[in-house]
Amino acid sequence: MFKEVELLVFHSPKLERWKITAFLQPETNLTKYENGTDKPPEYYGITLRISEMYFIPLENPNKPTDLGIKVLLKNYIVHKDNPRLREAVYVHIEHLIGEKSFANDIAFIEIGQLEGDDKNQIELYNLKSYIDIEMNN
Repeated sequence: MFKEVELLVFHSPKLERWKITAFLQPETNLTKYENGTDKPPEYYGITLRISEMYFIPLENPNKPTDLGIKVLLKNYIVHKDNPRLREAVYVHIEHLIGEKSFANDIAFIEIGQLEGDDKNQIELYNLKSYIDIEMNN
């Protein structure tokens, strides 16, 4: 499907003052997350600040090339029973890394509570950099 969308955009007519982009693009300005000044959007009663979200890379022993992540939330306990939680987390990740990377680069996602300071946890806003480094090695 991605190829078809890319071809459609490539062959679309050029319009003055219009820029046609095939997919939701990755966030490039991470300053607000690094500074903790991001404003959390509300998603069906769920408010998650990207600056307070972390992830731990996961491996599937049966498919070592598949990248999985466990997203750690500061307030997972508050939202864990909300049926929209997974959807809210997915929307945040897609916004951060872009639609194409979200679909192609992450094989599975788990969600859990952020507890203490785990040396393996990485700020979620660094997920795109992590994917770019991991996929190129």
